[in-house]
Amino acid sequence: MLGLAGAAAAQTTGNLGVFEGAADVGAPAHKGSVVYDAVRKEYRVTGGGENMWGGRDDFFFVWRKVTGDIVITANLKIVTDGGPHRKAGLIIRKDLEPGSVYADAVVHGSGLTSLQWREKPDDVTRTIYFPVEGPTRLRLQRRRNVVTLYAGKEGGALAEMGSTELAPFAPMYAGLGVCAHDDKAETTAVFSDVIVEVLPPPPAPASNKK
Repeated sequence: MLGLAGAAAAQTTGNLGVFEGAADVGAPAHKGSVVYDAVRKEYRVTGGGENMWGGRDDFFFVWRKVTGDIVITANLKIVTDGGPHRKAGLIIRKDLEPGSVYADAVVHGSGLTSLQWREKPDDVTRTIYFPVEGPTRLRLQRRRNVVTLYAGKEGGALAEMGSTELAPFAPMYAGLGVCAHDDKAETTAVFSDVIVEVLPPPPAPASNKK
């Protein structure tokens, strides 16, 4: 795992804003990339890979290593053509292994919106689909063992779509992911107004002692 983290750092070039590393997860045939525009505060992320699902993932990941509860929010737009299940979204992962425990909030190229998670290493991916098509702003929140997806339009209010339980893990890799859903292709998405907030720990329970 340490070797993978080192490889991720080695692939980083230039300023990544609020993030600290970027790398392919798994073994996509087309290597991914990220360009950060510090003036516009936009991330142009290109990823290949067969899928982000099942028992393993192949995609490009721009990440920051954090400990504790977290909220990630961003505008996003897939800007290249491709298959309907190409994906872009917000991700938290236990590590950079392709079968890592994780949760994500993703928008597919078709506009399908979902919350995905893997409870154990190399296990199946579980998914909840939501009746919202092509949101342009997403939020992924983890508070202890609850992961929640919020969605809406850029500049508007975000609505809570749904949540799932996932055993907490720390530290974690939190960030932006793009997958082509076709190992012979590439998909590019633009993320803007990206906010990564590490939440303070919850208050301790009040004592009943007098």
